[in-house]
Amino acid sequence: MKRLIVLLMLAVASLPALAKDDWKGKVVDEKGEPVPYANVAVLSKADSTVVCGVVTQEDGTFNIVTSETDGIMMVAMLGYKTVYVAPVDGAVITLSDDTQTLEGAVASAVMPKTKLTGEGLQTNVRGSVLENAGSANDVLAKTPGLIKGQNGLEVIGKGSPMVYINGRRVSDASELDRLQSNEIQSVEVITNPGAQYDATVRAVVRIRTIRRQGDGFGFDLNASDAQSLRWVRGNDPFGAINVNYRTGGVDIFGGINYAGNTSRQKSYLEKQTFGIKSDGADWLFENKGTLLNEYIGSSLYGNAGVNWQMADNHFLGGKVEWGRHLTYNVHTEVNDNVFENGTLIDRLTTVSDDTMGDRIPYNLGANLYYNGLVAGKLGVDVNLDYYGTDDSSKSVSKESSEMTHDAAISSVSDNTGRMYAAKAVLSYPIWKGQLQAGTEETFSRRTDNYKVDGIDIPASKAAIIEDNIAGFASYGCLVPGVGQFSAGVRYEYVHYAYEDAVTPANNLSRNYGNWFPNVSYTGVIGANTQNPVQVMLNYSTKTSRPHYGNLSSAIRYNSRYIWQSGNAQLQPELSHNLGFTAVWKFIAVMLDYNRTDDAIVTWSSPYGDEGVVLVKPRNIETPFRMMSAYVNLTPTVGPWNMNYTVGVLPQWFTINAPDPREASGVRVTTFNDKPIFFGQLFNTFTVKGGWQFELGSVLMSPGYSRNLYMTNWFINLTVAVQKTLLRDGSLVLRLEGEDLTRNAYFNANSDFGSHTIMQTNLLDTQKVKLSIRYSFNTAQSKYRGTGAGADSKARM
Repeated sequence: MKRLIVLLMLAVASLPALAKDDWKGKVVDEKGEPVPYANVAVLSKADSTVVCGVVTQEDGTFNIVTSETDGIMMVAMLGYKTVYVAPVDGAVITLSDDTQTLEGAVASAVMPKTKLTGEGLQTNVRGSVLENAGSANDVLAKTPGLIKGQNGLEVIGKGSPMVYINGRRVSDASELDRLQSNEIQSVEVITNPGAQYDATVRAVVRIRTIRRQGDGFGFDLNASDAQSLRWVRGNDPFGAINVNYRTGGVDIFGGINYAGNTSRQKSYLEKQTFGIKSDGADWLFENKGTLLNEYIGSSLYGNAGVNWQMADNHFLGGKVEWGRHLTYNVHTEVNDNVFENGTLIDRLTTVSDDTMGDRIPYNLGANLYYNGLVAGKLGVDVNLDYYGTDDSSKSVSKESSEMTHDAAISSVSDNTGRMYAAKAVLSYPIWKGQLQAGTEETFSRRTDNYKVDGIDIPASKAAIIEDNIAGFASYGCLVPGVGQFSAGVRYEYVHYAYEDAVTPANNLSRNYGNWFPNVSYTGVIGANTQNPVQVMLNYSTKTSRPHYGNLSSAIRYNSRYIWQSGNAQLQPELSHNLGFTAVWKFIAVMLDYNRTDDAIVTWSSPYGDEGVVLVKPRNIETPFRMMSAYVNLTPTVGPWNMNYTVGVLPQWFTINAPDPREASGVRVTTFNDKPIFFGQLFNTFTVKGGWQFELGSVLMSPGYSRNLYMTNWFINLTVAVQKTLLRDGSLVLRLEGEDLTRNAYFNANSDFGSHTIMQTNLLDTQKVKLSIRYSFNTAQSKYRGTGAGADSKARM
């Protein structure tokens, strides 16, 4: 079982040695295709301990510099049989497929093999049923450790992850629709991101693609159309083309895609607001009514870039990404019956239309990078980034009242954001591990201008400045017979300033300086048995900074009785995370505990004494604690592949809520005793002729999610049928159905002390989707830019 320990070590770093011999070679599969990212290690003949090791390059080549003149070379790669050979310079080593069986039933198509790395849970996609799942989004929805709910893909217990493809951060979410499952080698879910990541990053998903070789021109086309079964206007067309030209060491690539998006929500709401008037009398406002919200929009995105392999282990490149809205329309209708102390005082109908403003919203990003090895050992990774966004919108609301007065309200909002960032990382092998150190600087500027007519709400003209300067270092090593240890620390100094040109009294300036440590251990229990257990323990400290839009103190008008605002006084959240993961055969178990101080929640409270509610974010003075626990099973029997995940999400949350009905003015509200149970049950059947059939479901029970109580079962039942055509599988047709039982939504209640809400929802998620994709001589880009300032981009 020493092989497992070796693989764990090689996943982090290559081991150093005094240079005496220089062994070069190449690793290929049975078809002669290069095998990238294979682990190549030199073992001592005396005791089989690791002397040094490397990972093969994209073309399958490797170069080991070692002082061991009489060792054994081991080559290992997930999905292939491990090979042991005598070291020979210039050798071409062939790996053969490692076919698995389960309880005597030979699997013609197997579920993805999952293992622990030094950072997280890695799932192999190539050669598994996930290889034909559709897009990268479809793969992620069925990857152990991830769950797809009403708010999209999330790492269980961690929230939305930051996604990387071949080391480059995904800033355009549609890229996960363009990337096809048959181009993915593996997916790694990291629940304890190291010091090299921004301190706000709580979870990372790293996608590695299959490296196609060869020069020439290639392209891939992807088109789909999703149609709602309940709303004729609910049509979501999508089309993308990506091209790539490679010659020698130069790789030129680009792409463009169009996406149409729609959404529809019908809700029934009951709200109660408690207060005390200026004369000391109690009052109770109640709102009961319906809401209809419809969104129809479309966007165009593009990217272009170049990668130049100047020499062995030296890469230089640049990339530009841009996007813009083509259409943007939000239509909202609210019918509201208003009661004061039990007496009907108003029947109000509000119709609002939100559209693009005078300027067309757009975003533009650029990245320049260098990645290479200096003197054969010192790794250098440098990235320079720019990101800019302009957003302009206008809203017109018409209020019709049966009992009071009509009103016409209009508003205009203009926002701009600019970010400049740089990141440099150096890595060097020391002893039996690798030391990594670096720095990251991010400078962000944002302006928010808001003006409303028809009601007495002041205009706002604010500027937000945030500078983040960080330094980090980490070290990982293997202790033979014990396991792999890694530790890191990141220090971030943040200067934040809020400047209000209309109301200077709101101006605010703060400076933060925080340390964010992380440690992890990965090992093997029962290393000398046939089926060892891989285990991982980790601890980290993280922060979460508010979205820039939530820092503006300007009051936005939503309706006569609901106003909205940001909060310039918001403090960042600070979280402590402790995790445990174990993997045995096809079973993975994960436990994660999180404590968050200064938790940010959306809060509603009375604004004046006429029934108006102001919705704004606030920090909670008591800690928010939660735990996630789940087990994932991926057995395979013949053509039937199962991927089942079941778990529970308990939380402990107590809030001192303002309540004028209490003598103290405060009421203790708890959100503790009703955890959410969840399950993901995916079944895939693969048969001859390129056919694949899928039946899946995602289930979530009623329970608390922070300060909301989800009152119903969330059930999303999906089916799909897929056909792969042409000899090389380059043409794929897929038909799928989503939310077949029409239960993929949550109803929610919340208690804010002086304000309570009960809301039932019906969402337009029942859809049928047809997609087609075709690839010709595709070659995945060699682009190695990892980017900088990822957190600021997301917050803009």
